[in-house]
Amino acid sequence: MTPPIIAAERPATDALPIAVRAFLDDGTWVSGKPVRPARWRQVRDIRPSDWTLIFDTETTTDAAQQLRFGCYQLRKGERLDEAGIFFDPQSMTEAEHAVIARYAEASGHNLMTAAEFIDGIFYGVSYDCGAAVVGFNLPFDLSRLAIRHASARGKTMRGGFSLQLSPNPDRPAVQVKHLSRRAALIRFVAKRGQRTPRGMRRRRLRVPARRGYFIDVKTLAAALTARTFSLGDLAEFLDVPARKLDTDEHGGPLTEAYLTYAAQDVQTTWECYRALRERYAGHGLTGTPASRILSEAGIGKAYLKEMGIKPWHEVQPDAPPALIGAILGTYYGGRSEVHLRRVIRQVAYCDFLSMYPTVCTLMELWRFVIARGMTWQDATEEARNLLARATMGDLQERSFWRCLTVLVQVAPEADLFPVRAKYGDEKHYTIGLNYLSSRTPLWFTFADCVAAKLLTGKAPRIVRAVRFVPGTVQPGLKPVAIAGNPAYRIDPARDDFYRRLIDLRAEVKRTMAAAQGPDRERRDTEQLALKILANATSYGIFVELNVDEVAKTEEAICHGIEGEGFLVSISQIETAGRYFHPLLATLITGAARLMLAIAEQLVRDAGLEWVFCDTDSLAIAKPDGLNTLEFGERIMALRDWFAPLNPYAAGGSLLKMEEANFAIGRPSELEPLFAFAVSAKRYALFNRDAERRPILRKASAHGLGHLIAPYQAKDAGAQGHVPAPNVDLAEIGAERWQHDLWYRIVSAALAGRPALVVTDDFPRFDEPAVSRYAATTPTLLRWFRRYNRRKPYREQVRPFGFLLAFQARGVAGSE
Repeated sequence: MTPPIIAAERPATDALPIAVRAFLDDGTWVSGKPVRPARWRQVRDIRPSDWTLIFDTETTTDAAQQLRFGCYQLRKGERLDEAGIFFDPQSMTEAEHAVIARYAEASGHNLMTAAEFIDGIFYGVSYDCGAAVVGFNLPFDLSRLAIRHASARGKTMRGGFSLQLSPNPDRPAVQVKHLSRRAALIRFVAKRGQRTPRGMRRRRLRVPARRGYFIDVKTLAAALTARTFSLGDLAEFLDVPARKLDTDEHGGPLTEAYLTYAAQDVQTTWECYRALRERYAGHGLTGTPASRILSEAGIGKAYLKEMGIKPWHEVQPDAPPALIGAILGTYYGGRSEVHLRRVIRQVAYCDFLSMYPTVCTLMELWRFVIARGMTWQDATEEARNLLARATMGDLQERSFWRCLTVLVQVAPEADLFPVRAKYGDEKHYTIGLNYLSSRTPLWFTFADCVAAKLLTGKAPRIVRAVRFVPGTVQPGLKPVAIAGNPAYRIDPARDDFYRRLIDLRAEVKRTMAAAQGPDRERRDTEQLALKILANATSYGIFVELNVDEVAKTEEAICHGIEGEGFLVSISQIETAGRYFHPLLATLITGAARLMLAIAEQLVRDAGLEWVFCDTDSLAIAKPDGLNTLEFGERIMALRDWFAPLNPYAAGGSLLKMEEANFAIGRPSELEPLFAFAVSAKRYALFNRDAERRPILRKASAHGLGHLIAPYQAKDAGAQGHVPAPNVDLAEIGAERWQHDLWYRIVSAALAGRPALVVTDDFPRFDEPAVSRYAATTPTLLRWFRRYNRRKPYREQVRPFGFLLAFQARGVAGSE
């Protein structure tokens, strides 16, 4: 199943081709076929044993990144049973071997070769005894142990690697599939042959394959905190006793200090894992082990599973592909635009309270999540009449939002709609809100039609409309206690899940103000868990599509906006996640775009302007000549408009003033805030000090995340030209070098020379920019086919090895 197929309208001479999403029926989606009951019942997979293996590797610093040595701990429960060091004899000189032997004897570590560790420890406990395997960035460490690799087989692992760690044919390979920079799917290859004893087969029982229990601490931390950490940063965040040590000895001669550094990494990894394990256990998600949690969405899916909610494709497998194609044709995601570019304006920076959970609540979409499927019916006349009479007053009524579960086919005639196209000189399709005319009728959400009328005064011409209605509630749903707290009980059959989560979080944050010490920390952990759960279950899981490569070009049936399927050739497919529900995904984002359109119209009506919008936020600009007091009063009136729509117990406006609007250290006092925007998702917000210099409050790192930092915070400001940040970098949303760059960009704009940004005094800014990539897929690894040719395996670039790309174009002193 995939929607990357492009259906472009035939353009006139002055027309711009556009693209819409579609549905690819590759045979994985059951359509029009009865679902047969399973003949066999699989025995429930056992949990990890009491044993835990924690390990880490150290490598050479050349292109091969060959294993030098590694450290491990073997624990039973909390008790350390064994600690050891393993090494590759071919990577060690005699002198280094003597150093490692002395260190192992003095520190009480077992010493063995890598081959002995793999067969005796790794497989001995992780495969034979069902131990959990724990590491930080496990794909890299596992690939360092491999003696050869191949492309992974099987639908689930397609696009991944199969790593052979042992020459023993009885030891299965380890499959690793990269999912994101935070996560990978890791498992043992299933052994061939009969696993189920005869007695169990007689009872129609089946023993599952041993897939192992692999837990990447980096992945679990990201899922539980919605943040990306290095091991050192995570240890500080969790405040564990064993902190990561510093070293500059990578690739150098082996020393006792370097061995101590490596052994400490394993201890730090264990302590971080233990702290995260306790946090996860607090959720009470007994149906999903920590090894299955690969993202924040994984937490959300685990809660849905705990409540007994079945995904849409299971309860309604006969949904027509043509309908799914039309639904996906309406999907455009969140709106992000710049309206006033490369000018400095004083702003009020506002964002909507939990935008996606809020629109889910207003449209009552939880009913679809817990339903046994849905029905759809023609609503053309109803939609036309509702659109014709819709006013701003109607949009203030919560009842109106319950009418938005409608998709419409329109004949655009200079109507304002989201459009996916290659704008200007861009090589890729991007989305913008534009005036659209088309000879071919196109599908949009009804919310997009309302937004178009609101912003232009002209109602689009509806050709056809379809209303969707949830079915009856699924049987067997069970209440859950969020974060394991009985006071946070939610009954999925009776409560609106999204409303309840936001109400609970508001209550926890309110009580945090008076809490102290451990109690405050506990409440902060609870409110973060509630925030992550609300966001994870209110959008992302419904549009989860994992891109996989196919070994050779295949054919499939594509269903687009015209309904009837047609044959296409594909080299990639997108496999739907477990709770994929495209209708909910498009309704949610369509309603969010409408919420922004309402805010935009209110800004116009108030005689104000706006600098940028970004999914759920809006930077509202003060016009020249308007005094600050009047500006504040208009902002307050604008915010008050949204109060009647608030569905939560706490009440108040849905449009909030962000913390960046208030003075540092004085949260109740407004401070003049300014914005400078370059393009969509590239902007900075700042105050000005007594000398009129910028004080950054928020700075976008969009488009910079792939670059290796040219310098670290400790090296910043060596010349004293860029003041240290006045607020925490996490609050700003940027690394130190990104903060400094934005400081110079804003300073240049304030000086009236925005095209001349001086960076020649920044450390290493006169050197090529460096991006680090990893060979995370067979396709990426094939880039090194020529380099690897005729080299022994240990000297080749292998899976998950890091690659560096240099961009040598000079940027200092230029735009």
